[in-house]
Amino acid sequence: MTTEITDASTRVHAFRDDALGTLDATGVAEAIAAGGIGADEAAAAATERIRTVDPAIRAVRWWLPEGGAGTRTPADAPFHGVPSAIKENTAFAGLPTTMGSAALPDTPAQRSGPVGEQFAATGMNVLVSTVMPEFGMTASAEFADRAPARNPWNTDYTVGGSSSGSAALVASGALPIAHGNDGGGSIRIPAALNGLVGLKSTRGRLAELPALKVLPVNVVCEGVLTRTVRDTARYIAAAERHRRNPALPPVGHVRGPGRRRRIGLVTESVTEFGIADECLAPVRSLADELAGQGHEIVELTMADLRIDGGFVDDFLHYWGLLAGLEVAASAVEAKGRSSFRALDPVTRSLLWSGVRGAPSIPGAIARLRAVTGKYERMFVERGVDAMLSPTMTSTTPRIGHLDPALPFDEFMARTIAMVGITPLNNVSGGPAISVPCGFDGAGLPLGAQFAGPAGTEAALLELAYEVEALRPFARIDAQRA
Repeated sequence: MTTEITDASTRVHAFRDDALGTLDATGVAEAIAAGGIGADEAAAAATERIRTVDPAIRAVRWWLPEGGAGTRTPADAPFHGVPSAIKENTAFAGLPTTMGSAALPDTPAQRSGPVGEQFAATGMNVLVSTVMPEFGMTASAEFADRAPARNPWNTDYTVGGSSSGSAALVASGALPIAHGNDGGGSIRIPAALNGLVGLKSTRGRLAELPALKVLPVNVVCEGVLTRTVRDTARYIAAAERHRRNPALPPVGHVRGPGRRRRIGLVTESVTEFGIADECLAPVRSLADELAGQGHEIVELTMADLRIDGGFVDDFLHYWGLLAGLEVAASAVEAKGRSSFRALDPVTRSLLWSGVRGAPSIPGAIARLRAVTGKYERMFVERGVDAMLSPTMTSTTPRIGHLDPALPFDEFMARTIAMVGITPLNNVSGGPAISVPCGFDGAGLPLGAQFAGPAGTEAALLELAYEVEALRPFARIDAQRA
């Protein structure tokens, strides 16, 4: 295992001189297509890398048999043979769907669901499923019954959540790309904390679980975590080739920066905790750089969005409802083989908070459903194409800061202080992308988020390409804190 010591802590990475080298997912796909490396050679290299770093970062939940899912997709699939991983809340043939919980049985799925099918159709060779916090309900993969997933940039710190293990494997160089999904920031949070690119697409853009379509507010979207913008852009194009939502304009294959745009800079949070200066300063600097490139920057406030502190309470009431629905649905799927007693303390507390808050749910749902219209109107009324903000409202916390055994009120206050921006796009349904934007004082990555109205993923990807050109993203093996 390759390590670097920074501030008496360990940085872990898997980059080495093998078939994968320093290639991103696009580079691996192109090398396989050109015959430079074989798909089996790429899988073997990735397997060795994962086994090398996983004892330190605890990112893997379950392994498929040696060699992974194989390359049953056509050779012209955009990511044919590229080694990857899928989050453990996603049904994928041969892997248990354990939702980050010890309460569910580890029975392998007989077949993939629609999300797993779309992911595999892009050509990915899934080797493992990745660790997540229980039922994806929190922002750090810490558990009452086992070791936490850790940030490869500094293993004393959280990797974020809930696409935790996927982010750790990609950031460490063990894999070039991995699956994630996002119900309150679960792609963008770990992307920001690990120096990665993470796109939460427009609601309904990609395949989703059928059950989500009947929710009063569907907050969950699928996607990937990558080290380069071109990998995320290629994935969206590949996924659309498999299944495209005709109600949305196609994204297509975005390959670089685009036209000059009017960008709204957001410097405040909807929560009482505000935004940490360390998170905000590099985003302000980025806004200045974008202005220097010909973009117009204007200041936006929560008043422009007509969002206030009541949004937080409404979201938390709804989050408690979702926790109950998710646990119940998983129990039904497990056919009586689940154990409520094995749930983490924070999950049990979320369930009880959902029960206690039940009288507030109808009003919360009505107000959350109205957010979409407010969000979309803001872009028209202020004449902006996209919003720019920090992804996170606080810097990366140490392991233990979000321990599920903490008193529930303290746990939730710490979570809200950390995640004060990302849930807005889950409720509104609009797309948002997190890109690397510098480092904090502890040497851990920071993220900037671009958000736009529904259907504008192409514009967000173009802006992300421009940031990547202005500030080339640091790989973990090349950047010292």
